[in-house]
Amino acid sequence: MPLPDAPDYSKRIYELLKETDLENLSYAQFQGVAEKLFIEPENEDEMRRLVLVQLARMAVRGDWDGFLSGSAGTIGGSTTEDLIAFGAASADTITKDAGIAVVTKGGGASSVIKVGGINIGAQYVSANTANGSVTLRSDGTGQIFLNSGSEYGGTYTDTIVNVMKNGLANVNQIKFRDTVNENNATLTETSGELNVKSNVDAKDITLETKTTGVIRVKNQTTNTDTQLNVQGNGTGIPKINFSNDTKAVTIQCDESQKFKVDSGGGNTFVLDVSSATGGIKFPDGTTQVTAATGGGGGSGLGVVLSPTISGLASADTYLIGRQSPYAIWADYDTSNNQNTSNNPRYWPFIAPTAGSISEMSIRVGTAQSGTNLLVGIYEDSSGVPGTQVATAAFDVSSTGYVTVTSFSGTNSLDANSQYWFGHVADTSRTTLQLYQLLDSQILPTLPAAGLSSKPSYCFYSSDSNSLPAAPTLAGATDSGRLFASIQIT
Repeated sequence: MPLPDAPDYSKRIYELLKETDLENLSYAQFQGVAEKLFIEPENEDEMRRLVLVQLARMAVRGDWDGFLSGSAGTIGGSTTEDLIAFGAASADTITKDAGIAVVTKGGGASSVIKVGGINIGAQYVSANTANGSVTLRSDGTGQIFLNSGSEYGGTYTDTIVNVMKNGLANVNQIKFRDTVNENNATLTETSGELNVKSNVDAKDITLETKTTGVIRVKNQTTNTDTQLNVQGNGTGIPKINFSNDTKAVTIQCDESQKFKVDSGGGNTFVLDVSSATGGIKFPDGTTQVTAATGGGGGSGLGVVLSPTISGLASADTYLIGRQSPYAIWADYDTSNNQNTSNNPRYWPFIAPTAGSISEMSIRVGTAQSGTNLLVGIYEDSSGVPGTQVATAAFDVSSTGYVTVTSFSGTNSLDANSQYWFGHVADTSRTTLQLYQLLDSQILPTLPAAGLSSKPSYCFYSSDSNSLPAAPTLAGATDSGRLFASIQIT
């Protein structure tokens, strides 16, 4: 029905809008009718009808477009860039850097903004669908940072990231994946137990430090043992490999209560602790159950070791050519020339102490001009000369004692270990004679092949006037041993 005391129709509002329904009435059409209406007593009824039309339009369209403003209207009743504007395309964005603030009337922290399937607010960013996922994504080579801050008065120090589950028995898991493979690697925690797993075949897990950094396995409870377990899967063999670019050794357990050390090439040492008679099994198949002794607290090698008694002068120079059990006490002689053959000779000695060779001496009886005596120290390899560890050259162009202090190689010896002394002239022998123990003064320790009357323990190789890095032996001989002293410091 018409407004009280008003004409039964509108000469302006209804006349101008009579061809338009409320659903299709645009703000521009409504504004065109309203903005020309003067505020005066004669237009009171028209202004009432104007409000009535706008209220009806709002009820149908579900928005509010204001009456006379040139834009679509604002939230909060003011037109500022702090607010979100709706309607005209030019006002659909927020341009101020301050961002968006959605605050409840009471100023509480429970307000939530819903953007698609994501809820933002109440100190959460969460999916608003059951079992929904949330993705934080950077673009290209951009990175994602999680860090604490100080914008609201806090102190920016540590940053703690929590991966939270509902209860102790539930599972926390971080997955490392790509666009195709879901589980390249995982970090999983269940009931406090942490599992780091690489799920791609033949891929490693590497822990790296830098410079002098150390990787530690430590129990956080005071005075509590720490256990490192290397576990094979099923019947798989647990192994630990120690290596660098040039060296490697492996320890493993493929039998119960047996610890095996493998240096490669089938050289395996076995420590059997399954019983009191287990012992140590060596690569040659022999087993030692009890420690070797010297019968009176000595070395067990038949040699006198370097004394270490306080107040006693330290002995550091040794006549290894006269060392028992390989030779008897006798004077050195120059009459035998077999020690200066054109092929190298090798004889053994025991290092009486540990250290480096700092000096070596020989004695020349008859000189040979333009000639050097080449001397090498070799490791023992199952009772024969092995790899060369140090070399030296003596000028034998004059008689008397000749000493050298310069060596090539490591020249480091281990106490109680057997080594080999090798020597040969670097030119064909003519007059050279060196002081030596004669073959008759050498104890019968090893029968020499083809020698029926004179047992010997001296080998030779077929190299001509040179010392090899690792000799291939040609046979045994009854050659004497040189006057040779070494200083170990």
